[in-house]
Amino acid sequence: MKSPIKIPQKEDLKIHSQLYALLEGRLSKFYKENKDLIEDYNYMKSKLEELEYRLNPQYRLTISNSKNSGKVINAKLKLPFIQKENSKSKYPFFNIHIGKLADYKKGLEDPELKIDALKKVKIYIDNKFPFSILSIDNQLVKYNY
Repeated sequence: MKSPIKIPQKEDLKIHSQLYALLEGRLSKFYKENKDLIEDYNYMKSKLEELEYRLNPQYRLTISNSKNSGKVINAKLKLPFIQKENSKSKYPFFNIHIGKLADYKKGLEDPELKIDALKKVKIYIDNKFPFSILSIDNQLVKYNY
């Protein structure tokens, strides 16, 4: 990949602090000149990554004991596009109740469970964190599954 920054050619090519200062200054100047373009690119890239994750959410099904309901199935969902304040983890996990284990004859391998789990996960994401993107005129546009 070629450098977008013009770098002077010299006979003596050694690494030193002046080279660092030169490159840092040129990078800063390049960013200032192309700030809007760079920020638009980063925004669209993050929205594409979020949309890709929403289309194929990653979750893990677990069985837990409940005092009232017996054994229940939960989906442990990780949402990398959500930043949770005051959390140890960089990305928060959410537990979503899917149903009772007794309702699915084959347990975690039941094909009906996989369909129900995906549906409930998408509904949860859609209700709690709807997908939105800014249009060119700074209007927030929301999309649902």
